[in-house]
Amino acid sequence: MPPISVAILGAGIFARIAHLPAIHKLNDTYELKAIYSRSRSSASELAETAESLLSLPKDSIALYHDLGGQDADLNALLARRDIQAVIVVLPINSQPSIVIKSLDAGKHVISEKPIAPTVKEGIALIKTYESLYKSKGLVWRVAENFEAEPGLRAAGKAIIDQKIGKVCFWNLQVLNNVTTDSMWYKTPWRTVPEYQGGFLLDGGV
Repeated sequence: MPPISVAILGAGIFARIAHLPAIHKLNDTYELKAIYSRSRSSASELAETAESLLSLPKDSIALYHDLGGQDADLNALLARRDIQAVIVVLPINSQPSIVIKSLDAGKHVISEKPIAPTVKEGIALIKTYESLYKSKGLVWRVAENFEAEPGLRAAGKAIIDQKIGKVCFWNLQVLNNVTTDSMWYKTPWRTVPEYQGGFLLDGGV
């Protein structure tokens, strides 16, 4: 079975340190074809990192950006029939519209959390997907790491297998420490008011 052709939408920290290594680890399953970012420079920088990590020829990853014109902007990327899925790693405020735009283009989508700047917009996005796109066979998943945590998966299996009886209540306590010299400390979604919740939101998603 040929690998699934993917594009990364967004060229920030998490695209570089999380999604690129994941594609590398699953190199037989996924093939990175293109990168979109708001600026050409950031798209190019991520592409260079990807080509090195994935042992790809130089300039083999197509670049798309907001000043790329009709042949090299996001619409052009989404119009490519050879790209089957997109990984959305963009600012929270723009994620809902980009998720819908990608689904409209017939792409499968995995998007970063949180999926929207507010609960209301998040619920609306879920309802839109379930009513308009899910029945078409398009897959949208949220990149939630907790569902892959071994301990939580083991607990879930124990519940499904009815090994611990009916669960009426559960409590999870998490302590996160972010130092002021961390690369995460001054990222916009922790410091800009438009991203509701800041550090509290970070601990909750």
